[in-house]
Amino acid sequence: MGICIDVLIVDWGHLMAAPSDDQRYEMSHDAGLSVDDDEDAWPDRSPSVGPQWFWPSPPNANWFGKFGFGDVGFSYKDHFVASEQWEEIRAFVAPEVRSAVDRFIDPLFWGGLECMADREDAEGAAAHVSVVLPPVPPDHLLWCPPEAVSSLKLLWDSVGAEIAALREPFERHASFGFGRVKDFDAFAGLLRGWGDVIGQAQQRGWGVVGLRC
Repeated sequence: MGICIDVLIVDWGHLMAAPSDDQRYEMSHDAGLSVDDDEDAWPDRSPSVGPQWFWPSPPNANWFGKFGFGDVGFSYKDHFVASEQWEEIRAFVAPEVRSAVDRFIDPLFWGGLECMADREDAEGAAAHVSVVLPPVPPDHLLWCPPEAVSSLKLLWDSVGAEIAALREPFERHASFGFGRVKDFDAFAGLLRGWGDVIGQAQQRGWGVVGLRC
């Protein structure tokens, strides 16, 4: 649970031009480090610990961007805790909203969620959206090509519009055993962070890569 996460949106054609998984990983890892959250490298940045984007300075690169989740979300544990909380509250959420959230977070919270065993019973518009991810290469946490990003964006359009409806069941039924996801705002912030990642990638026709850092 101590894994931290670097999430990049990437020009898929540029990344896939590398001839091997090892070289693609090295490219992605080096890209993430090149825009690391470093005060010396970003002198005009405020000391905010909220979500933010880091973009390479041209002309060095124009094929990726890095999303920082901030204080909540830089560790895999935060996403794990949020997925556990979702399993606790999902029975109290309207079926069409539940289906949309299920399908949105299942491929993003690496390895899938146990609560998705009933995916055949999905309701609403989300029931008609399928997200199929290829096998994750070694040393990656997420490998999401542009066609999967497009499907996730359709789901995010449903999820993002209904986040406020999750507050009441979350505050009544979610537990806070450990981690930084201590309230609904932190939970919703993680979802919105992923929505931002998917939206930025989709509008460029790019994919999303998750790396251990």
